[in-house]
Amino acid sequence: MGDMSSHEPREPVDRLENLGPEQGGGPPAALPWTLVVEAEDGWSADLEHGAQLPCVDDLIEYIAADGARQLYRVTRVVHTLQPTASDRPPVGVEATGPNTLVTDGPGSDGPPRELRAGLPRVFVVPES
Repeated sequence: MGDMSSHEPREPVDRLENLGPEQGGGPPAALPWTLVVEAEDGWSADLEHGAQLPCVDDLIEYIAADGARQLYRVTRVVHTLQPTASDRPPVGVEATGPNTLVTDGPGSDGPPRELRAGLPRVFVVPES
């Protein structure tokens, strides 16, 4: 058995930038996002697994099922936020259906108290 006293004590986590995601700190290193190809035959798809969020001007290489490769350049990244369910009326009381814009009713008398995030959308154009 080794001497347990040789282990150095952990440094206390006292600064926000030292917190990990599990402790409420910075963003996770990988998260799902939606790729939006802006082209004549444009298309979009959600990532199946988390990945690092690209930045404007980054290059993304797409490899199709047949092995064809296409480079895309990131033109913009759009983050979507909306009020949480606690700030929206229940689905049963909405006249037009779920996920519609709520212009009047509970929670519309001021700024939202809490927000939820949707998948970031990464817009790209084909790189020539």
